[in-house]
Amino acid sequence: MNHLTRLILSLSLASCYSQADSVDQDLIDFDFDELMQIEVTSVSKKNEKLSEAAAAIYVVTEDEIRRSGATSIPEALFLVPGVDVAKIDSNQWAVTIRGFNGRFSNKLLVMIDGRSIYTPTSSGVYWESLNYLMSDISRIEVIRGPGATLWGTNAVNGVINIITKPATGAEGEVTASIGNQYKGVGVRQGGELSENTRFRAYANSKKLEESKDLNGVDQDNQGKYLQTGLRVDIDSGDDQWLTLQGDLYKHQLRQQYSASDYSSPYIATIESDDVDLIGGNIALRWGMKTSIDSELNVRTSVDFYEHNDPQFDEKRTTFNIDIEHQLKPMTDHSLIWGAGYRVSQNDLDGSASFSTSSSIETTRIWNLFIQDTWSTLDQNLSLTFGAKLEGNNYSSTELQPNVRLSWLATKQMTLWTAISRAIRIPSQVENDSIINIQVIAPSPFDPTGTPGLLQLVGNNEFESEELTAYEVGYRWLPSSELSFDITAFYNKYNNLLSYDIGDAELKTVNGSTFYVIPINLDNNVEGYSYGTEWLATWKVTPSARLRFTYSYLDINLEDTQTNAYSNDVISLTADRSLTHQASIWASTDLFESVEFDIRFYYTSERSWDRTNGEQYISDSIDSDLRIAWQATPSLTLSLIGQHLLHDENQQFITESSSTDSLIERSIFVNALYRW
Repeated sequence: MNHLTRLILSLSLASCYSQADSVDQDLIDFDFDELMQIEVTSVSKKNEKLSEAAAAIYVVTEDEIRRSGATSIPEALFLVPGVDVAKIDSNQWAVTIRGFNGRFSNKLLVMIDGRSIYTPTSSGVYWESLNYLMSDISRIEVIRGPGATLWGTNAVNGVINIITKPATGAEGEVTASIGNQYKGVGVRQGGELSENTRFRAYANSKKLEESKDLNGVDQDNQGKYLQTGLRVDIDSGDDQWLTLQGDLYKHQLRQQYSASDYSSPYIATIESDDVDLIGGNIALRWGMKTSIDSELNVRTSVDFYEHNDPQFDEKRTTFNIDIEHQLKPMTDHSLIWGAGYRVSQNDLDGSASFSTSSSIETTRIWNLFIQDTWSTLDQNLSLTFGAKLEGNNYSSTELQPNVRLSWLATKQMTLWTAISRAIRIPSQVENDSIINIQVIAPSPFDPTGTPGLLQLVGNNEFESEELTAYEVGYRWLPSSELSFDITAFYNKYNNLLSYDIGDAELKTVNGSTFYVIPINLDNNVEGYSYGTEWLATWKVTPSARLRFTYSYLDINLEDTQTNAYSNDVISLTADRSLTHQASIWASTDLFESVEFDIRFYYTSERSWDRTNGEQYISDSIDSDLRIAWQATPSLTLSLIGQHLLHDENQQFITESSSTDSLIERSIFVNALYRW
């Protein structure tokens, strides 16, 4: 199973969020009319049928992850229509929804079991720190479009919630993979501590080989990963439940990067260094049904990490608590309200290229939200009003409302529309940092022989970026073998990041004298984007499916205070995002014990039109393949190939100091044994 079918299947499967923590049956066995009745919770944090959900929602299921051969969470997200996933090098990823892709995509909220994992340092995600056992993931819920009313900060262009499996008792597995680019070993074991208490523990280790530079030479950026975790689920049997879980990881990576030379001859060099990631988390979730139509949930977590790389060494600890209450005050109304508080403190040590005015900084975010859904007696029409009030210590208090309407025209046809507002709060780097971008050799006409230095300078008055989104969607199942899902959107952006050039000053930096040219951060870019996302799924035979996906995105931005670097920041945002994406995924069971999946996908060009020259990646067609044999009821053997149509191919243009890379074809075999 893969790309295409996943969208509609996922749309249907998104429903599994609350009531079906595991769907062991292969999706090929489902009819689409059955899938449309599955309940989803990602849109409104309560159970609702997929056919009534007023959002572009997709769920990557356990079965889809397995049949895709994905070895990491970004690879699994590559299956979602409209999600832009690119591998920067062997360890780093760029992931976004509806544009604005980058090493740290700051308009995307990512959570694990409802726990936000974005870092306030950059408002992005360290994807390389996530080394979960893929078979431990129940599903990945993806909302394309704003989700700020319920989910909060940075849920601007999309929300990704990675849901792990509950502890189910005495079952276990061991998996091992070996190939030219990837090697890994993972194990998990469950058990019962008492009649109502179950646990599951896991450990996952992998090694990634280095990528190549644009000249085809091996880079020094390989990685070794180790992560372990434990989950305990307690069901008291009196309408209360409790989950305690935690993870620990230690990853040892290498990174190749471009380093500025602050002394003559001022020529940048390619260097390599260690990147050490150490961290973990512990989370507690408690729920109780207070009545037949009332449920109370409390979630709290502590997250910590140390991230040491060539630019800075960072230690961060984050505490988060959320309380929410769902109830039905009237027969035709469903109400959810709640509050949350998040405090995050870090200790940041800079380098020759990065500095802040204060090494220790604390980020505080609080929120209050309420959402009411009114449904007609015949359930054909559903109208939702909601709003979140959110404050932080970087910008002003913000109101993030949304209105959603869903109409079930027939049992096979649904129309929905939504209007939402969302904000992206400033990061610590934008608020308080100085980054040395480039050293410029002295001009031969300058008798003083003083070099120049471009510095990116943070702004402690940087404002929140704003989005107003308009969406419309259509779901149609003309038969039990054919389904369509179409979404269109128009996004209006204000207060986006811009670069303003300041006056050059003579300064001493890292022991040398420079004409420092400050590039100050501001909020002068505005504009709009629009696009569409399509999914068609065809059940060709009882044991075979075809999935077709296509997405289109057009971003139009302008700098209201035009300067020499306006085109840089606009092209960085708009041109590196994919305009077109398409895929075809064929899934079939060749025999009772043999699965075959092949996916072809197309990505349009990427470019970055900079003042010092354009960088460009041409459009591409590629393919992934998986063949699996169920050798015994307990043993599965798989052959998996990724990026099969190219020996090596560049997927992304990095905006950071990391050097650009070519991603090589990957082929590996996997053995999975369960008991």
